[in-house]
Amino acid sequence: MQGLPLKYQIADYSIDTTRYRISHGDAAVPVEPKVFDLLVYLIRHRDRVLSREELFREVWDGREVSDATLSNHVKTARKILGDSGELQRTILTIRGRGYQFIAPVTVIPEGDPSAAPPPVTDAVAVSAAPTWRVPVVIAAGLVLLVALIGWRTFASWHAQPAPELPYVVVVPFDVSGDAPDTWRPFADQVTREAIRNLRKISGLRVVPAPSAFTFRDNKSRDHIRRQLPDVQYVLDGVVSISAGNELRITVELEDLRKGLVVWDKDYEGRTDDTNLFAMQSAIAGAVSESLKVAILAGEQRALDEFPTTNLQAYEAYVAGRYQLDLLSHDSLPRAIELFDQAIALDPKFFDAFIARSDAYRQLFAYFEPPINMLQKVVDSLSEAQQLRPDSAEAWSSLGLTYVMAWRWKDAWIALSKAKRRDPTLAQTELGFALYYSGLGEAEKVKRALADANRLDPLNVEMADWGNWALFMVGESEAARAWVDKKMEQHPDVGPVFSGAGVGAYVAGDYRRSVQLAERGAELDGSPVALIMLAQAYGYAGQKEKVMPLLERAASAGTYVCPYESAAAYLSIGDEERAITLLDDAVAKRSNCLMFLRTDPRLKPLRQHPHYPVLLNRVGLDDVAVASYKR
Repeated sequence: MQGLPLKYQIADYSIDTTRYRISHGDAAVPVEPKVFDLLVYLIRHRDRVLSREELFREVWDGREVSDATLSNHVKTARKILGDSGELQRTILTIRGRGYQFIAPVTVIPEGDPSAAPPPVTDAVAVSAAPTWRVPVVIAAGLVLLVALIGWRTFASWHAQPAPELPYVVVVPFDVSGDAPDTWRPFADQVTREAIRNLRKISGLRVVPAPSAFTFRDNKSRDHIRRQLPDVQYVLDGVVSISAGNELRITVELEDLRKGLVVWDKDYEGRTDDTNLFAMQSAIAGAVSESLKVAILAGEQRALDEFPTTNLQAYEAYVAGRYQLDLLSHDSLPRAIELFDQAIALDPKFFDAFIARSDAYRQLFAYFEPPINMLQKVVDSLSEAQQLRPDSAEAWSSLGLTYVMAWRWKDAWIALSKAKRRDPTLAQTELGFALYYSGLGEAEKVKRALADANRLDPLNVEMADWGNWALFMVGESEAARAWVDKKMEQHPDVGPVFSGAGVGAYVAGDYRRSVQLAERGAELDGSPVALIMLAQAYGYAGQKEKVMPLLERAASAGTYVCPYESAAAYLSIGDEERAITLLDDAVAKRSNCLMFLRTDPRLKPLRQHPHYPVLLNRVGLDDVAVASYKR
């Protein structure tokens, strides 16, 4: 059969390579010739990823065409087969590499004698049968096998690892010894810009800033290998600033596996000139070149864009980012004030809008009554979206905020838009994990967290919330494994230990719970850490310690989450006080109410007559949940 024309069957679609015809059932599907050629080439070479260069060479005969032309032809080919760029059930886009046809394909050779056996007489039927009936069985088996293999590929394409990309971590750049400490925020921002620029290059895999900045106090290569065993390259640097605002950035790229410096260079400019942005773009380009990774035209345009041309605005933004990273009740309002200054100086400074939204969201999640902060988060993100309506970053932040505000349908829309625009944002996957946890979808929680952890493995916010998302849906063993790893990665982060203490008493391990909650309160000392310690004591039978801790938390003068206080009262059996506090949590729009339906700590309240009312107010009653997308 080698070399005979073929038909391909993909679900209900038939592709006839002899008649250049695609049909859906009995109806012909209109198709442009070049789209047909592209589709057939992808199907014939479906065993591998096809680069853009190969497709240009083989389908367009080497003629010069744009990436946009190829993308449009792929889009049309998907549409013909009832697919889309969001679903990608037929043609998978592999960023930085190309395309692969992944749907199950049945191959039907034309001219195969087994397709129409010649008539035989009764006298010769027995002896003649082996000459054609056995090939029919074999051919049918082969078709079935091809279809089965294709289906398995189609059904599990999302689980297959993408081709390995160079994996890079940018560790926080140092400030030279003769520069004042006041330049520390600037050096941090140079690091952050390097990370962001490198992440614009689809042929690289780059550790996001939340994970990268965990190496601020320990950049030893052994420590990096322990924390990120899959990372191959480390980009490190030193920022030097002279009295005349002269700037030098010395950078080097090291291959961790070989212990060799791959590339190093000095870049010189000025802190009071926008050429500093060009320097940062040049660093990204040099790293890409040294790793032999091509930068696509659209990516180069993104690298050449300046965040702002107003250096006073940039100075305020840099100072605000530094305050945001301190992540305290005092530093976050200071950060917002500085971002407001940056926006006033440059009303089109997109990064300042996003950073201000992040500061509001952190206040909303940890430090202030959420009812006071929610609209400020949404308004700031709306302003950012007016500048860039398709920003995945803005949609992702909005989606996570909506989950924590139990605006379930809005959350699904925002998170889905974020993921379509950029599937590499760990924050989006964390949002989905919390969404599914609120609805009680344990397997989807685990999948979303696995993706988030792969994308941003040392993210502290994710370390904390991931544990909560797991034990809330009854996955105590998975939560234990998750949080043990996160405590090892973040041995000085109190909220991770406090949350681990809650997960421990939910699992019935009261001794471990008290030990972890005590450690969390020792490291953190915030009101919520004291409340979680009170819960651990209550469930461990040390009920006399509960009320003093709750009183101490209440006297701190800052926002105390009524939801967690309700859980503390349940640990000493006071259900009515717990119900009153949950009402207060609804009034204050507590983010923890996203767990109201699934929280195992609330089991004593399931039969309380007021509990269904609370579920209804939070949008987690049975009727509402049945209407949400999964």
